[in-house]
Amino acid sequence: MPRIIQDMATLDPANASVGMAAADPAAALAQLPEHPQPPPVSRSWLWYFSLAWFGFWLLVMLPGQFMVAKISAMVAPEDKVSVTSFLIAETAIVILLSVPVIGVLCDRSNFRFGRRRTWALMGFAVAAVPFSIIGLQSNWAVIAILVAIVALGEAAVLVALSAMIADQVPTNQRGRASAAMGVPQVLALAIGMVLVTMLVTSVPGSWALIGVLGLLCALPFLLRFTEPPVPEIPASRATLRHAITLPRPKAYPGYYWAMTSRVMIHSGNLVGTTYLLFFLSDVLEVKSPDDSLLVLILIYLVACGFTSWLGGVLSDKWGKRRVFIGMAAGLQGAAALLLAVLPTWEASMVAAVLLGLGFGMFLSVDQALVTDLLPNAATRGRDLGLINTAQHIPIAPIVGWLVLSFAGYRSLYVVAALIMIAGGIAVYRIRNVR
Repeated sequence: MPRIIQDMATLDPANASVGMAAADPAAALAQLPEHPQPPPVSRSWLWYFSLAWFGFWLLVMLPGQFMVAKISAMVAPEDKVSVTSFLIAETAIVILLSVPVIGVLCDRSNFRFGRRRTWALMGFAVAAVPFSIIGLQSNWAVIAILVAIVALGEAAVLVALSAMIADQVPTNQRGRASAAMGVPQVLALAIGMVLVTMLVTSVPGSWALIGVLGLLCALPFLLRFTEPPVPEIPASRATLRHAITLPRPKAYPGYYWAMTSRVMIHSGNLVGTTYLLFFLSDVLEVKSPDDSLLVLILIYLVACGFTSWLGGVLSDKWGKRRVFIGMAAGLQGAAALLLAVLPTWEASMVAAVLLGLGFGMFLSVDQALVTDLLPNAATRGRDLGLINTAQHIPIAPIVGWLVLSFAGYRSLYVVAALIMIAGGIAVYRIRNVR
């Protein structure tokens, strides 16, 4: 049985609430004796950490971008949009409800194998096994049950791996650690698309392949690197009430503005990309929507790779986060507006470049920004979980369903652009991080 634990102390809420903290609060935090900075992580740690995230993103990105739409069109061709929207929304709701609970449990666990490693390993197993058999199903209700179980496992992985950045990575490496988390998201989508559209094209085979590969990618990191011991804290803070008491918005406004920014940028991106396969087939009427989608994803990958790792390194070097997030939102909003104004194949390729540049920059800096703003070292898993949960609020499928029920894809991309630009504006409400 894991014993109850709690951790260290909180940031000064007075400073947080009025924005009078240092320009880099995490750096100021590091100077306090009760908040020691962890030692630098090695390059091999970052590479294997990145590989574990690659496995996670295989399980997360491919269903939302392609595989769910594909299997929905196969099992319910007349209702493919509704079924696709339901399955994506279901995944989001399961993660939305389970991540905060898992975050509290993970923070308060103390397994010999390591609290974060244990939860991550269990999560990968719970997600990968049912994932691998989804493609064998012909009833969408059964698919929905399996998708819910997969989402529960994904929630555990998301909590555990995210918390490792706050636990084990010093402030001046968090941009690179954020890139190690974010860059594999794009790589997983591109490489995964090649796997499921060119190498293993059958629906059962593609789900089985991605499920097994996702688990295998996580094992080297989880089995090779140990965790630091769980710190002891005063008994007065080792209470369930303390663990489940949420950060006060007035005390930590930056934390909630970071959450708002991430939710809006992430949701706007999903609004535009979730239905891209249908946009290519129904609006552009390309001969091979699957192949055309793969081309756009590869263009997107090249552009994303250009800004992703570079953004993390420059963010660490310059000590700035907000400007990168603002630029990321603007580039992605421009991509969506281009598709709305000029729905052609050539415009789609230009939009893929803009979207890749913006999303790569967002991925490389956003997690570092959020980690810098965590209110309490004792509840890192929970607080990161809340933000990671919030980004899974099913805004994209709801917006997509509503807009496409009454308008068309051009209107959908206008809405996507407005959402992402609003997210870029929200990040400038944060006053205690540059």
